[in-house]
Amino acid sequence: MSLNPWILLIALSATVASFAQVLLKKSAGEKHDNFIKEYLNWKVICGYGLMFVGMFLTIIAYGKGVEYKEGPIMESVGNIWVVLLSFFFFREPITKKKVLGNILILIGIACFYWSWDKVSPALSFLTTDWGTIFTSLLGG
Repeated sequence: MSLNPWILLIALSATVASFAQVLLKKSAGEKHDNFIKEYLNWKVICGYGLMFVGMFLTIIAYGKGVEYKEGPIMESVGNIWVVLLSFFFFREPITKKKVLGNILILIGIACFYWSWDKVSPALSFLTTDWGTIFTSLLGG
């Protein structure tokens, strides 16, 4: 499997969405004068604006040929950003479980894009698109 460079746009989208989540959480933790100001303040508006930008970047990436099976793999980068941003903005501790989880995410991304047939021809089955195989077996 060759890496489509547009997949990095999805990783950027996940990063933008992570910053949006920080803005929304910051706003949710503040006391507001009334119901309207709770939902119409600069943090909420910017947060949802960033979510829209992230969605738009993802749509562009898919339009440039990123396969749908690759998108969720790179979107998991957002989980890594959430841990880091939560530490910097909310002083949430980075626990051993969070570190282990992020390492597993990175290992999963590497395994997904690794050319296993170059490591050993016996491992070439790991690069097989099993969804296509199962679909063809089921008559799809």
